[in-house]
Amino acid sequence: MPEGGSTQGSSPTPVSLEATERQFDRIQGFFPRIDSKVSSIFAIASGQLAIASFLPVKNLHLWWVLVPGSLFLLAIGWTVYNLYRCTFPHLKPSPDSLIYFNEIIELDREAYVDRFTNASEDELKRDFARQTWHTSMIAATKFKYLRQATLAAMLSLLPWACLLVASAFA
Repeated sequence: MPEGGSTQGSSPTPVSLEATERQFDRIQGFFPRIDSKVSSIFAIASGQLAIASFLPVKNLHLWWVLVPGSLFLLAIGWTVYNLYRCTFPHLKPSPDSLIYFNEIIELDREAYVDRFTNASEDELKRDFARQTWHTSMIAATKFKYLRQATLAAMLSLLPWACLLVASAFA
């Protein structure tokens, strides 16, 4: 029988503290995956910018260099902006939590130790459930910004290639 499930005719078994901790850990597992993708996209965007910085600026007055150059800078700017927002999402407070780091630091060390060691198992389960929800919201926000950054980076490839070709013939 699955944990927290029930059989016909019996009352449901409450979710254990271990199950809530595992669910919280599952959600936390998304963050390294997101951050590695952010690093990869940032490396690609940085490489594109580095190559573009070696192009001669004397031809920027020509429209066939200026247009793709401008489009490329807009796309890369949007990419980097979204990568920044993904790396540093806005964290709303999670009031009165014994798990959330921003709330823990608001307490004196001994006050935290007293509150944590005196918390009941049910209080900790509820806190883990709240933090799982809160962390899921943060992960969803990070994925949203990562998706936007990825699309912008992909869109930057066309004007970047056009800029390289235009610069070669200018």
